[in-house]
Amino acid sequence: MINIVPKPYYIMEKSGVKVLDKNSAVSADERLKDCISAFSDTFDFIGEKNYSFDGKNIDKSDVKIVYDKSVADEGYNIDCTEDCLKISVSGFAGLLYAAMSIKQTVFFQLQGSDKVIKVPCMDIQDKPRYAYRGVQLDESRHFFGEDNVKRLLNLMALYKLNRLHWHLTDDQGWRIEIKKYPLLTEIGSKRKDTNIHGWHSTDMTGEPYGGYYTQEQIKDIVEYAKKLNITIIPEIDMPAHFAAAMAAYNWLGCREIPCEVHWFFGGRVPLSMGWRDWNRSACAGKESTYEFIFNVIDEITELFPAEFFHIGGDEAPKDEWKKCPNCQKKMKENGLKNVEELQGYFNNRIAEHLEKKGKRLIVWNEALKAGNLDMSVVGQYWTPKNDPNVKKEFKKGRDMIISKHQAFYFDMCYCQYPLSQTYKFEPTDSIVPNGCEDNVLGLEGHCWSEWIADVDKLDMQLFPRALALSEDAWSCKYDKNITDFYARLPYQERILDCLGVNYAEPEIADPKGTLHRKHEVQKWMMSDQDREYRRNKELKLKKCK
Repeated sequence: MINIVPKPYYIMEKSGVKVLDKNSAVSADERLKDCISAFSDTFDFIGEKNYSFDGKNIDKSDVKIVYDKSVADEGYNIDCTEDCLKISVSGFAGLLYAAMSIKQTVFFQLQGSDKVIKVPCMDIQDKPRYAYRGVQLDESRHFFGEDNVKRLLNLMALYKLNRLHWHLTDDQGWRIEIKKYPLLTEIGSKRKDTNIHGWHSTDMTGEPYGGYYTQEQIKDIVEYAKKLNITIIPEIDMPAHFAAAMAAYNWLGCREIPCEVHWFFGGRVPLSMGWRDWNRSACAGKESTYEFIFNVIDEITELFPAEFFHIGGDEAPKDEWKKCPNCQKKMKENGLKNVEELQGYFNNRIAEHLEKKGKRLIVWNEALKAGNLDMSVVGQYWTPKNDPNVKKEFKKGRDMIISKHQAFYFDMCYCQYPLSQTYKFEPTDSIVPNGCEDNVLGLEGHCWSEWIADVDKLDMQLFPRALALSEDAWSCKYDKNITDFYARLPYQERILDCLGVNYAEPEIADPKGTLHRKHEVQKWMMSDQDREYRRNKELKLKKCK
């Protein structure tokens, strides 16, 4: 069996292998010369001198890389015989993904020192279902650092995921340098403690926490991602989840009162302290708020060439807006009937500013209830409960990204949302109205990091869920089969072993008798984060070879 995740659109195994070694000759169309790194970086044992772009001796080439404009963007065709490995693509992304598919089939041969690769003879015609295939990483709650982000990007590329939604700011920390507002990192990137042991706990580590990326580090990561056909979309939360910014500049709130970077997650800790106004939004009435936001956006958009910019927009408390003279004045001046429309106005001003830079705004689906949101804005549907505004906006023609909680919230425990629930998800079954599938930009899996403090835990929550996500977003919906996916999974686990990925074992990722009773789920959340599914690596029998 030829084992590739995500499953190709069409694949047929043939008898025999094509042998590649350091003497193999590679010919490529001149139009693909700038794209050849997508292949050569993976098969680096074939030296540069072996590549030809002039069309000479093409019939003698071991590998032929052919330009074919009829091949879909990001798609590729592979025709491998004992005589030649032929790859047809229309650009860089397709060549990269062809290389990733071949890499998966010969992965363990690439780990050897002799670098003689036997590629199975096969015929593949492949293309993605959705253009947007994303993973979200939350670094406000816990900070993982440049090397770990690059490691995640490598894993994403292997499984043809092409968007990293980078959550860089929230109540618990501001993680990106803004030169015009240095206090955002001097104050906003640090918190005095960190909440542990789950949503029902008030326990703390007893240690301060901090960290942020310089703009030079951001540029380096963005460029690294580009070489893997991954676009990084920044998320700068506003108007809610804004405490780290208001701790640095308290004039951003309706009331200019002291504010701290939150060292807790959720409301249990502040409410136990009698702190009633801990959850606040930025003031939507002051022009100084918009000036700040536009200045921040101006610096960040210079770092990220992404076509999208995310501001969250979820869970925005509005009690202060109802009493704030600046907010009430803004509403009156613009004929806004209520504070929901005020948030729509807030979002539309940001969307207009971004549009001048050739970018589109993304907001979570809670922001759709404003009713006055510009149609250029993309909605992202995450909430567990059905949101009638989502179907309403689909029918209006709004573009959407699907991140449905029950399928794609990877920070949730497997006993609550098992791997099978991710794999079996189909947006057109219950979310997308008939005739609106073209408005689904794609799918995205999320890893919020309130209770994910290290890379081992991050790995376990993401994998193998990210493989199921990749197949959801790439493969033809009529060709998905969970039994077939599970048959291919052990081979992919061996690859993850070699890459040092601390994935969840099968009995954890999809346990028999999944927990449905609420009290049992809460009990799990209150226990030690890792206790239920931390495996003993010394007892692991699987090897890379």
